[in-house]
Amino acid sequence: MTTWKPSSSAARSRNSNRQRNLPSGYVSILDVLEESIPVGRFVNVIGLVKDRRAPMQTNRTDWKSALTIYDKSIEDDPDRGLLLNIFRAQSEMPEPDAGDIVVVVAAKIQSYRGEVSLITHRSTVIHVYSANKIPQPPKSAKQALQAPLRAADRPPGDEIHEYVSRLHHSIDKNAVPDAADFSMQVEQSRNYKEKFRLLSDVGDSQFCDVIVNVVRDPFDQMGTTTLWVSDFTENEHFYKFSWNSTEISDGQDGDPYGYTTMKSAVSNNWAGPYGKRSMQVTCFGMHAEFVNQEVKAGNWIQLRNLHVRYGRNGNNLEGFLREDRTAYYSGLQVNILATDDPDNVDDRLKAAIRRKRDYEKIKKKQQKNFVANESGKGGGKRKAEDQGKLNSKTRRANERAKIYKDVEEQERENEAKLGLNELIKCENLGQPVFAVCSIVEPIPWTTTVNGQEVTLVLPFTCAKYRANVRVVDFRPHKLVDFATWRKITEYDVLSDHGGCSDSELDDDEGTLTRYTGEKLWEWRFALLLEEANPKRKGECNRLWAVVDNTEAQLLLGLDALDLRANPDDLDKLRERLSYLWGNLEECKQQELQRQATDKQRITTRQPPPSSPPRPPTGHQAQPEKAELTMSNKPFTCCIRQYGIEVPEKDPKKANASKGKRWERIFGLFGTKISP
Repeated sequence: MTTWKPSSSAARSRNSNRQRNLPSGYVSILDVLEESIPVGRFVNVIGLVKDRRAPMQTNRTDWKSALTIYDKSIEDDPDRGLLLNIFRAQSEMPEPDAGDIVVVVAAKIQSYRGEVSLITHRSTVIHVYSANKIPQPPKSAKQALQAPLRAADRPPGDEIHEYVSRLHHSIDKNAVPDAADFSMQVEQSRNYKEKFRLLSDVGDSQFCDVIVNVVRDPFDQMGTTTLWVSDFTENEHFYKFSWNSTEISDGQDGDPYGYTTMKSAVSNNWAGPYGKRSMQVTCFGMHAEFVNQEVKAGNWIQLRNLHVRYGRNGNNLEGFLREDRTAYYSGLQVNILATDDPDNVDDRLKAAIRRKRDYEKIKKKQQKNFVANESGKGGGKRKAEDQGKLNSKTRRANERAKIYKDVEEQERENEAKLGLNELIKCENLGQPVFAVCSIVEPIPWTTTVNGQEVTLVLPFTCAKYRANVRVVDFRPHKLVDFATWRKITEYDVLSDHGGCSDSELDDDEGTLTRYTGEKLWEWRFALLLEEANPKRKGECNRLWAVVDNTEAQLLLGLDALDLRANPDDLDKLRERLSYLWGNLEECKQQELQRQATDKQRITTRQPPPSSPPRPPTGHQAQPEKAELTMSNKPFTCCIRQYGIEVPEKDPKKANASKGKRWERIFGLFGTKISP
């Protein structure tokens, strides 16, 4: 992250008299407002507070507040100010009073709804100086600096303290409201009413905010612009778009997507979504002009103060976006939402995108089933006659269905040749089989940075696979250690609690606390899986898959317990795992014994077994056991990929958070031993 610093030529050419006293590395508010500094850059600014909005909780875990500040570069225009949007925990929110001076370090410039403002980042630092404690210059304002709200925030230096004194006693304060008015404005901001609605919840004569996907290109109609939008929820008062059948219907039981009803003239060339999922919106004035010029099908947009009411036909709800000419005029009420920055995407937008993804999956499944049912009707001569009448889209669908069927049959034949272990069952048998080398291959991701296409290698991706493998190793080395224990705590009742973390265990290190209380035993082990198909083996044909407690219970059909105190249960575990990996444990124990023997031989300086025999010493040498060869059957299983945060000392490699990096993990799931 690079903070923008003005060049010497820029400083001389704009407000030189007002900027020359700015501390090094800081910029004027006028430069930010007039976009002399590009949007997306990080800047440092200092200004007086003229407005503040009380913190309110967002849809995430953080809170949002906002300050409006000004400095000497815009003091002649009391109506202007720079909005600083603050996203933090509630306990870390600054709450300055009117006229207090704030020092903002590393805030990001953004253009939102056509207005330039600042937004905080996790690295942004905000310092507040109490106005009533700032002394006359040349004295330092250090005594007016409020205590930092975050322990990691470094305090400003003497140069900043001295500048704050000069700014406070030289700037025009006519734009600062008195204390009573300022407090009243803050209190009024607490009465904010949430107007956001899902389209499924909108009704007649409502004004609301929505986040929607544009599903059809806008259409200009002599001063107004019409577009169709959806957030992929259903509203019974929307117009119904149907797909590919022979009669008009209001829908059938078991057909919520309207795929088996006839599309009317209104829905000609309609690409979806089908059913009652889309609403027509008519825009007027500046909104119509913006939508016509900037918005296109596929965009995600936010519409504010959208008026929803019944349209001309009196049967279907429609939206109307007019210019607000009241005293509360808020400018452009259409905002195109970016989806290329996961860290800053609104959770409501993420939820809508998930709904769209789920809808597309179900739509494709129903379309595929419809084509299969249609192609399966009739036979012989009638089928041949109907085939000639099929349109090109249906023929292509039939061809794809045939290809899918051929691929599935080929995979079944290949698996039969591998001789898979029938005692090992797994979920999702209808999913394709992935080679291990393709599962472990890094995933490239192409994005755009500063207008240039860049390909990055993702540290991990969340994905699930089906694979044919065999077990060639396991950890821990001893079966008795496959179950471990932790102390039961009150947090185990929480649905999202996953047991004690390493940091929690470290807190009890050096004491007997972690050894007191009731114990909870859990499975925890890992399997080294190798590609079973010899034709698919490559350089990376193995991966370690962890087996957590839940998946181990499914795999083994056993609950974890103290295996050292229960030898009979240890024998059950050994027998159950022999179905999975054959004689792998015996081979592994033999190898561990050989390594221990070699270590002892080296310690006692004995020659290797292949060396010439030494003269007898009266000690009878033990006969060597025959070398075992691993014998086990491959099986089909489900593997998932995900990422975890691990400590990282190198800052260049800390791609997750401070002192943390992402590490890719594979895990076994949905697999069961069924003897």
